[in-house]
Amino acid sequence: MEIQGQSVPVDDPRKETAALYKTSGIKVVKNAEDKPSAGPPFRGVPPDLETYRSRGHRRLDARTYDTKCTTCIWGCRMPVEMIIDQWNPSKKQYRFETFCYGPKSCPFYRPGPARKVPGRKGMSYTEEDWVDEDATAHRGPDD
Repeated sequence: MEIQGQSVPVDDPRKETAALYKTSGIKVVKNAEDKPSAGPPFRGVPPDLETYRSRGHRRLDARTYDTKCTTCIWGCRMPVEMIIDQWNPSKKQYRFETFCYGPKSCPFYRPGPARKVPGRKGMSYTEEDWVDEDATAHRGPDD
């Protein structure tokens, strides 16, 4: 689908999923095809939020996302809030991370490096591969 309109940039892009907001004057220039694509990148009308939640996500290499997955309905780049000190939850940091909700058999998928989260007093936590495996264990390779 191709649209036109006017928008305002977000105040703090580190905390927003979109680059623009307060969009007005939207006009459809070209309508989307009704038939979703059969293979990656998967295109079409995205499912509802509950479908994404139930599928579970895997970490996705940022470079792979940028080159192959930005147009896929299963690829996602979003801001993540990290609580740095569990005893003082007001200490937070933000960063963007990329995720894949698509089929495990997708030939484009690359997990990228393990995510490292800073912690209190200079400590850090590295998210192991089992976290992604656990989040998607209920799905088959083509789900």
